[in-house]
Amino acid sequence: MSHYVLLMKYHSTGFKAIKEDPQFLSRVHEAIERWEAKVLSSYHLLGAWDQCTFIDAPDNFKAYRATLAQELSTTAEMQIMPAIDLPLFQRLLQQSAETEGPHDWQIRWWARITRMLMYDYNYGRWARKYFTEHIVTGKEKFDGLQGPCVIVSNHASHFDQFCLMKAIPRRIRTNLFFGAAADRWFIKGRKEVRLRPWYQSLVNGAYPIHRGGGSKTLDYPKWLLDKGANLMLFPEGTRSRGRHLSKFKHGVSILALEKGVPVVPIYMAGLKTIRPPGAGMGDAVPGPVAAHVLDPIYFPEGTTVPDATRTIFKAMQAVHERVLEHGDAAAHPDWTVS
Repeated sequence: MSHYVLLMKYHSTGFKAIKEDPQFLSRVHEAIERWEAKVLSSYHLLGAWDQCTFIDAPDNFKAYRATLAQELSTTAEMQIMPAIDLPLFQRLLQQSAETEGPHDWQIRWWARITRMLMYDYNYGRWARKYFTEHIVTGKEKFDGLQGPCVIVSNHASHFDQFCLMKAIPRRIRTNLFFGAAADRWFIKGRKEVRLRPWYQSLVNGAYPIHRGGGSKTLDYPKWLLDKGANLMLFPEGTRSRGRHLSKFKHGVSILALEKGVPVVPIYMAGLKTIRPPGAGMGDAVPGPVAAHVLDPIYFPEGTTVPDATRTIFKAMQAVHERVLEHGDAAAHPDWTVS
């Protein structure tokens, strides 16, 4: 959930501070933005509550709600509630909640050939339309991989896969599988062919992930690795809405350590500018993108899951910090400070 409603009821100390300095009202905005959330709009209310603020926030904002409430508790009582826009809520009410998949036939030879034949329709045409420049570096780093691998990347946009696939050799991408939210992509009864579960499995190489599914969520990707397939995962779990990488989840590390496979990080730049979180396809603005394949990570025996996750995060973070300081061009491995 990316949108929240913040209700505030000021204490006497809060009203006193507002009377002395009306700019005090903006304090809540400053507090919210420290957690990399964006204030969409704010209103003074004539009722039981005094102020209502609408927030667009990163996924990890949930973990900071209590801290934010504590920070502002001396001046106001507050309530923070997740929200969903009405049209989407209406669509959810009209559709079946029953999901379908995974489809283990997606690893068969005929499914792999189908994905290869559908590659340009599924990815290439969109890349040509929206990417004015599409730089790929380090693709040769896949050459030494003999068995399956887990590919990871930063996640900033719904266009990420269009950029990512060009950086992956065909021998790997035709046997590459993505986890996708079951309650979004694998719902039964969808009318549009592209949104039907079998299409997601066959053409996109996707498999369903059930939110809150615990360790069972990894059962199918473990089976895929056992069958020699490759995986692509976004360790942040969702698109990043702030400037910094979100905390990495441990799923990638668990899979890599248990199955003894390498992790290949790919850092992508430029996608958030083209289609940021919350923007529709029609809002996309063409621009340059890049996908940089970093060195494969092999974990020595005895590596713990937290240590593996930190290693993966540090590999991505090193590039990301350069980008934050110097811009997207700094993601290129040959970039130097001018």
